[in-house]
Amino acid sequence: SSGGFSQYLPRPAFQDEFVEEYLKTAQMPPNPNGQRFQTTGRAFPDVSGFAAFYPMVYQGTFQAIGSGTSAATPQFAGIITLIQIHRYQKGLGPLGPLTQALYKLKNGVGFDVTEGQTYALSRQACTGDILPGFSAAKGWDPA
Repeated sequence: SSGGFSQYLPRPAFQDEFVEEYLKTAQMPPNPNGQRFQTTGRAFPDVSGFAAFYPMVYQGTFQAIGSGTSAATPQFAGIITLIQIHRYQKGLGPLGPLTQALYKLKNGVGFDVTEGQTYALSRQACTGDILPGFSAAKGWDPA
């Protein structure tokens, strides 16, 4: 799992308010290699979910414990699918593009994790150096 800022895609305008607030208040990770990451690219993730030691069940049978994106992504997709099914059963249309709609919900969706941080391997990954990454904060954050 990761979070941060794209080096290739520009940041869409609907993210500006949230990212700028984060950049004003957050402690940025150190740059041990003298290279500064840029903060003008597409910010990610748009959503995150519980993703540590997540039990995975298939057809009612426990399969494994998962972590990271492999656990959080199917969880979020399942929630959206259930919402879509409910809308369909009520004769309503599909939700449509979600990303911009999620950012319009000023108070977010669900529970805002405001403590903790990400970690990253150094560029010399073979040394096993683990460096602090982005910090969690109130509202949007890349952690």
